[in-house]
Amino acid sequence: MSPFLEIRNVSVCYPGRKSVWGKNAPGVLAVDGVSLSLQKGEVLGLVGESGCGKSTLSRVIMQLLSPTSGSIILRGENLTALSARQIRRRRLDFQMIFQDPYSSLNPRYTVYATLAEAIRQRHRSWGRQQMKQAVAELMQKSGLDPRLMLKYPHEFSGGQRQRIAIARALAPEPKLIIADEPVSALDVSIQSQILNLLMALTRELQLTMIFISHDLSVVRYMADNIAVMKQGRIVEYGEAERVMGSPEHPYTKQLLAAVPLIEWTDRANPN
Repeated sequence: MSPFLEIRNVSVCYPGRKSVWGKNAPGVLAVDGVSLSLQKGEVLGLVGESGCGKSTLSRVIMQLLSPTSGSIILRGENLTALSARQIRRRRLDFQMIFQDPYSSLNPRYTVYATLAEAIRQRHRSWGRQQMKQAVAELMQKSGLDPRLMLKYPHEFSGGQRQRIAIARALAPEPKLIIADEPVSALDVSIQSQILNLLMALTRELQLTMIFISHDLSVVRYMADNIAVMKQGRIVEYGEAERVMGSPEHPYTKQLLAAVPLIEWTDRANPN
């Protein structure tokens, strides 16, 4: 079976800045020859300390950043070979959930305007009533009261704002979701609610997901497979239970030793 998503030998090198003497400083290799593949419906956990290259890799997959070398293959199509105009059309199929829901939402848009704008990219011929019904259904699916659709982001709590961000990511009906630290800015009590929501939506909509986090306990709950990243490289990869139970690389062992593991609800019964 062909992979749904392939990351082929991707590297990203940021050029160094010139010093006061006019000399070029050495570049920074943020991502170093990363290769991964995902099957349809798989949740891959990408874990590592801050600065290891996780977010840079996610932006390359989203085509928000061009790789120095390598390619991103989505359903057999090389995204890195497409023009900017073609990428804008294809981006309906892959969406991102950012870490900070407040900064990722337009403060001047109501929830309705935010979600309607995203839905309209896929359904340009829909009328007002049809759009309103679609927004209401999407809010319900994301655990939000549709009666609040005319409110603005600042009128919601952090957890509610992240639900809005999740709803916006789902609005164009994508098949691939990149979740970049989606619960790290939330209280622990809210984190489990958002994780359960993501898990339920992934199953219901048959989404493929890359879940990025520095917290191995969170990744263990969400992921089918785990890739451990250090200094731009994947140093360990395998099934979630194997990586968590019998880590092979010293860096993975260090991460496990440093993070207190939380006993989450069984993935098979998240509710």
